[in-house]
Amino acid sequence: MIELEEEIWFFASCVELYKEEKGMSGREAFHYLLETGAMDFIIECSEGLHMTSHLYIIDSIDEFITNNLHKREILIS
Repeated sequence: MIELEEEIWFFASCVELYKEEKGMSGREAFHYLLETGAMDFIIECSEGLHMTSHLYIIDSIDEFITNNLHKREILIS
């Protein structure tokens, strides 16, 4: 249970970082991260990401989203 609480706390922190960096509302950032699959990425990588800088976290999320969207485009075409 403690591990789940830590993942939720870390994800909420990432949403806060992302919304501030991208000029989004918390709701917009949450839904964007959920829709792009970045939420799963953040949770799966939380152990490593939480020891990095805020800039690295944002860059990692953006890179994941870019790669994930590119993969979706390939599957569709």
